[in-house]
Amino acid sequence: MPSLEPRRRSRARLEGDDDDQSSGSDSSKQQRRVVSRTLSQEDGDQSERDTARARRVKSSPSRVDRENGISEFQTGAIVRVLVENFVTYEHAEFKPGPNLNMVIGPNGTGKSSLVCAICLGLGFHPRHLGRASNVGEFVKHGKESAIVEIELQSRPEEQANHVIRMLIRKEDNKTKWWLNGKETTHQAVKALTNDLRIQIDNLCQFLPQDRVAEFAGLTPVQLLHETLRAAAPEQMINWHNQLKELHRKHKEMKARLDACMETLRGHETRQQGSQADVDRLREREAIQKKIHDLHSARVIAEYNTLRGLVAETKRRKQEATLKLQELEHACEPALQAVNRKREYRAKIEAVVGDRKNALRNAEAECDRLLQAIEAQDERIKHIQNKKNAEESSHTSKRSDLAKIRRTITDLEAKLQNKPPEFVGSEWNQKIRQQEHILRENEAERRTLRTQFDELRELNMRKNSDKSKLENDLAALNSQEGQKIAFLRKVNPDAAKGWEWLQEHRDEFEKEVFGPPMLTCSIKDQRYSNQIQSFLGFEDFCSFTCQTREDHKKLSTQFYKHMALSVTIRTCGSDFASFRPIMPKEQAREMGLDGYAIDYLEGPEPVLAMLCSEKRLHVSGVALRDVSNENYERIAKSGQIPSWATGGTMYRISRRKEYGDAAVSTTTRRINPGRFWTNQPVDHAERTAITRRISELDEEIQEIRTQAQETKRRTKEMDEADEPIKQQIEALRREKNELQKAATLYATLGDKISE
Repeated sequence: MPSLEPRRRSRARLEGDDDDQSSGSDSSKQQRRVVSRTLSQEDGDQSERDTARARRVKSSPSRVDRENGISEFQTGAIVRVLVENFVTYEHAEFKPGPNLNMVIGPNGTGKSSLVCAICLGLGFHPRHLGRASNVGEFVKHGKESAIVEIELQSRPEEQANHVIRMLIRKEDNKTKWWLNGKETTHQAVKALTNDLRIQIDNLCQFLPQDRVAEFAGLTPVQLLHETLRAAAPEQMINWHNQLKELHRKHKEMKARLDACMETLRGHETRQQGSQADVDRLREREAIQKKIHDLHSARVIAEYNTLRGLVAETKRRKQEATLKLQELEHACEPALQAVNRKREYRAKIEAVVGDRKNALRNAEAECDRLLQAIEAQDERIKHIQNKKNAEESSHTSKRSDLAKIRRTITDLEAKLQNKPPEFVGSEWNQKIRQQEHILRENEAERRTLRTQFDELRELNMRKNSDKSKLENDLAALNSQEGQKIAFLRKVNPDAAKGWEWLQEHRDEFEKEVFGPPMLTCSIKDQRYSNQIQSFLGFEDFCSFTCQTREDHKKLSTQFYKHMALSVTIRTCGSDFASFRPIMPKEQAREMGLDGYAIDYLEGPEPVLAMLCSEKRLHVSGVALRDVSNENYERIAKSGQIPSWATGGTMYRISRRKEYGDAAVSTTTRRINPGRFWTNQPVDHAERTAITRRISELDEEIQEIRTQAQETKRRTKEMDEADEPIKQQIEALRREKNELQKAATLYATLGDKISE
């Protein structure tokens, strides 16, 4: 297609690779030529607007009131920014105004680079930009160092503005700082920015485009807090803190009041429930009082009844007495005979009593005599026993006398045989010497045990490292393992985050997905390079959340606790909502094989994130380059902003403020993709792991040899202790025997005299 190249070069600005970047001045000249060609029909109107703008600038008041010495800039405002060899700039100086400043320009002209320079030049970390993690990456390609100088408005009482100057060295990724022309430290610069209330870490004061999703995830309370911290004076922040404290106390007071009200309602409910019991108790008391009254009335009734019975009984008694008298008068002769018999009975009973007394006295006398006879028998037995005891004692004494004589003879014989002299200190010294040997052996044995425990623990650690290396070696044989190994090489922070995420998946509301380079794959490898040309390095290594809470929790873990430099994104739209405006059939008619998202497979939330961030659902791909006619059709349709065909990637930018004719096309060569490819096994890494495993095997074998030697030495010492213990026991026995013999010999004279 010889006619296509000149046409495209005349209307497109070529973006080369990192090794072939054009300077900022060349880029700006090309932009001016494109805009001048595109907006030639509006030159007249534009010149009038420029003339009016120049008149406004000339008539505007100066930034500093020379008479009063008062600056229009607020304290801490940026007065000047100077950059050298920074990203796309070789040398540029910016002088913003005291009010609202807007930086407008096509893509790739350095707008974001200016934002990066402000962030880094004020002493903040690159992670606040959500882009590169090292400051050395911001040095222009082919240069050794970069300079960022920022002038900040001072307070009214200060003589001159604050000038912060930073030097970035690409070789060692280090920075050097100057403040007001004097070399200083990074902490001093941070102290100055904090004093001037410059908060790059506050999204309400400094919001890079790569952290918009994080800003959208802030809750209303967090948003209010960050807004006050960014814009409100110190007194208002104190008022806000006091208001929050009063609100907290109000909530506590309300909670206590609600608790008291609940307690009061409970007491009222209990009182209502007890009212029935009180009524029943009162009824019980009334009934008991009535029962008491009835008991009192009953006593009176019983008294009256008993009184009547007593009167009736007295009457009957009188009648019975009269009847008894009549009966006694009628039976008087029979009663006299009965009385006579009673008198005779009394006489008989008197005689029988006398005889019984005489019989009892005779029985008592017989018992007395029997007891006297038994006492004499006991006395005879006692005398006989005493006689037998004296005879036995005489025989025993004769036997003891013979035994004593024999003992005296033996003692006199032993007294003639004097035992060897016993010196206890010498024997104790011998025993202590053997015990000292035992203690030394025990100390050495403890040392050996400690060495054995240390060797065992070291062996366990070595075996654990070996198992991990063997797992890594086995993982290299699988596609998934190769991807993880490649991720560790290109982005260690993302690899650490992925390992942590695999262990804590269940802690999130919905599933959180790892880097697309692991979770996604290409359906047709022929389109791999074209699809990867739409994505940047951070797109391949980013994490995807489905809820704001999960995004907040993951950000806290990665950024605050683990200090990782990774990208976290959240996509709230479903994958089904991302559909191309132009049907696929129409796209094929224009020379495209399809859209990039059609050749990519993976979890839908990850695909939705890529569509939201990189618009893969409207980015066309084709194996062959498009013709001039199809190129014109695609450009005029306005429905496909970018496409990758053959070895070239095209991107169309439209400036709505300049009308439909303000269109610029950017083209660049497609480089081979680093991800989503069937990469061969890294033999160097395999060799390194194999070599490390061999080294660990040798170390483990050496540890085992040392452990066996330690164990053998311990066993030998245990065996050597046994003869020493036996010798100590023999010495103690011999010492005891000699001590007993010496003691016995020393007491022989006393025993003989006794």
